[in-house]
Amino acid sequence: MRLFSDAQKSYVLGYDLGDEVSQISFLAPDADMPETLSVLAGAEQYNIPTVLYKRKGVGQWFYGKEAAKRTDGEDGTRMEHLLSAARTGKPIIIDGSEYDPVSLLTLFVKRTLSLLTMEMSIDHVEAIVFTAENLDKRMVEVLSEVTGALNLKTKRIFYQSYEESLYYYMLYQPPELKFKHVLACDYKYGALSVYDLMNNYHTTPIVTSVKKAVYDVMRLPGGKLPRDAVELNRIKKQLDAEFLKVLRRIYEDREVTSVYLLGDGYKGDWAQESLSYLCNTSRVFQGNNLFSKGATIAARERISESEAGTKQILLGDDKLKSNLGIRLKKQGVESYQALMDAGVNWFEVGSSIDIILSEGNEIQIEKTPLTGSEPSVTTIVLEGLARRPKGTTRLRLLLDMTDEKTVRVQVKDLGFGDIFKSTGMHWEETFTV
Repeated sequence: MRLFSDAQKSYVLGYDLGDEVSQISFLAPDADMPETLSVLAGAEQYNIPTVLYKRKGVGQWFYGKEAAKRTDGEDGTRMEHLLSAARTGKPIIIDGSEYDPVSLLTLFVKRTLSLLTMEMSIDHVEAIVFTAENLDKRMVEVLSEVTGALNLKTKRIFYQSYEESLYYYMLYQPPELKFKHVLACDYKYGALSVYDLMNNYHTTPIVTSVKKAVYDVMRLPGGKLPRDAVELNRIKKQLDAEFLKVLRRIYEDREVTSVYLLGDGYKGDWAQESLSYLCNTSRVFQGNNLFSKGATIAARERISESEAGTKQILLGDDKLKSNLGIRLKKQGVESYQALMDAGVNWFEVGSSIDIILSEGNEIQIEKTPLTGSEPSVTTIVLEGLARRPKGTTRLRLLLDMTDEKTVRVQVKDLGFGDIFKSTGMHWEETFTV
């Protein structure tokens, strides 16, 4: 258990923002594992429908379960799939007025965060991690707009994918549950998403990878089980058979230590043969709040890294997979200067450094992959760079990433004090990592 001083007594949150339902988990400063906010006191009802409803002719809005049980019609307008709408950015017409979908999503998030007053003050939250199933460039833009408009007291707000949330959740699990592969099977009667986590214990630090595979064979019309008894029995057998096929295919070439069955899709009591198959080979757990809990653990790790966190690193699809650096001379001795570190989300990395180019017009950036590939060098040629005496060419390097595989390097001529004024020249180049 960690010890916190009075000045550190604050909470961290994990917000799982989904297109159909959302969840909020939290971690108290004196707790070891997160709790998930229940929308009904005394019950384990974690899902908050990602739905808004506006009463016609008045400025009255409902959200979550209250909005989900209302019907779109004469009394008002019901808005579902707020996340998808925000991604498209297409205005929504409600009650004769045009609304920005990102603003609607912001309203939903703000209202749901108000539920935390049952547990804490939002002003006592030190960090929040939002997690989403698909964290691409557009999703990062949407989340940035949403959180920027919330006016939260904390500025320590981060975003991560479900893959990363699974990684952080397993970080706090005992070693016997993650010695081999770990599977998280997320199913809500739509496509089945299977996340495969594996730790490489032969590297220092331990390198973790999480791969996602999507199977469409279990998708149900309307996203729910049928009511007719005969049809229901047929569908249940079909789901069980298809899930078993998927599992056998996965188990063909890997040993699985533990399996997590996530989502309401497993509540239909249909997984008979498939569950028996799993239990014969792996530890099996069922629930639906793993991702929000994983996001909460990530929030704590951002504030105070645990011993486990220092020994392990995730190299997911949205992570920089190579260390980037440059060779410099300091007091006449050549040394390596790190620019960007592997294991950081591509949309969070960035660095700035001023250097003096001793000669020539080239900058060499070293790439050292953590995936086992050979190190390499990317050379940036500064065409048209002013010729100056040795040691009087001062440059500023700015590095960031435009997507999960592309590094952008910007170079500016700074001149050399009053001796050589800056030419104002600027170079920009990208390379793949």
